[in-house]
Amino acid sequence: MGGGGCWWWGRAARLARRPCFRGVLLLAAPRRGRAGRGAFGPGPGARAAAAPPPVSELDRADAWLLRKAHETAFLSWFRNGLLASGIGVISFMQSDMGREAAYGFFLLGGLCVFYGGASYVAGVASLRRPMMLSLGGALVGGAAVASAGLLWACAVGLYLGQLELEVEGPEPEPGLEPDEADEEESPAARAEL
Repeated sequence: MGGGGCWWWGRAARLARRPCFRGVLLLAAPRRGRAGRGAFGPGPGARAAAAPPPVSELDRADAWLLRKAHETAFLSWFRNGLLASGIGVISFMQSDMGREAAYGFFLLGGLCVFYGGASYVAGVASLRRPMMLSLGGALVGGAAVASAGLLWACAVGLYLGQLELEVEGPEPEPGLEPDEADEEESPAARAEL
């Protein structure tokens, strides 16, 4: 270990000065002739003329599985939203306290339906290329999801509107007696008329 133990530093320095080792030791000088252009810039070379690789059956199968996984996730959220809405319908019919709980179930159902739709649309928008979807296919999928959410919202809105009308009922017009009051009158009261 004396003074001659550092011989390998000198050898490493000599190797670093050789052009073939500059890239290995990350001491590479900029190449001449390509200055100012990036690695993907136009110019001669294999990179500029390379065509995209052909799509294999495995790539198509992966894209199909990715699409089906996104559709399954949306259908799961939509199913949970419908289930919560169904529980809301049942509790709405039970009592006044059930009506208060029903609004919470309808809200939960709406959150499930719309979160599932939004996550599907965001996933298709961000993963359209790996899914091998054309722009038209992505738009059709987004339109189908949006229409399912809109149909759910319309059904719940119509159901709540119909129930509210039935609960309130029509109010009698002033000056007219209800039909039930005529039936409750005794025959003696009818004779006086």
